[in-house]
Amino acid sequence: MHCQHVFQAFKFSVCAYSKMCTKYGLQSFIVSDQLCHLRCLHTHTVRMKSSLAVPRQPEMGYLKSFLKRIGWLDHSKAKLKASAYILYENVADKIPYIKFFKEFQMADTFYSWFLVTELHVWMLMVRTMAEGEEGRFVRNNIVEAMWQDISTRAKKLEPGNSPAVKAQIHELSQQFQAAIIAYDEGLLSKDTVLAGAVWRTFLQQDCNDPENVECLVHYIRKQVKFLDEMARDEILLSPHITWIELPQKFSTVLSKDRSQ
Repeated sequence: MHCQHVFQAFKFSVCAYSKMCTKYGLQSFIVSDQLCHLRCLHTHTVRMKSSLAVPRQPEMGYLKSFLKRIGWLDHSKAKLKASAYILYENVADKIPYIKFFKEFQMADTFYSWFLVTELHVWMLMVRTMAEGEEGRFVRNNIVEAMWQDISTRAKKLEPGNSPAVKAQIHELSQQFQAAIIAYDEGLLSKDTVLAGAVWRTFLQQDCNDPENVECLVHYIRKQVKFLDEMARDEILLSPHITWIELPQKFSTVLSKDRSQ
């Protein structure tokens, strides 16, 4: 029987993302058996499998089990939560948003900012989920930090209009859940599947330049590989993310050669 990931409104215990789900009341939905089966095959070449699946942990010996019970092997929850917020800041403060807007002909709007943020938060979710239960805790807090930031920014755009802000964040929450499922499937599949996810989600089905899709697919694959090569402590304890440059498009390289 295939596993099923159920994301239900108002129940954080079954929500894979953050406590913000309880605040904004996300609609329930069940991932199809086929997609869940794909995710559970764990066939991707890098060690991280998806932003949702938790890798199976090796059984502990008696001594390690005892030390874990008395807390000697557990990193402080406060430290892990702080790391999660720092990881999110590595997205919000270090991503060259303007460059993304220019390269992919995106309007300089709050929604475009959200699409770029969503993509990079998902990549961090994928990486942290390779680190077991502590990784799951960090992942949830990354997403919590994201929703807090989104809520703050939305309120600044719509001051005094609480219903509009709540409706907007509710819509973004649904978009986010759908996006990470699409990106997960693409990551675990061929480039053509990832390209479809990029075209539907990031480019919003509004792209007539296949080089934009190709550029994003290469960027995601390289960035995920780069994150995978980072040590556990670099992610969970002393996070500092370096985001790679966007790959140059062939047309850009060609135009530079002609101008020389």
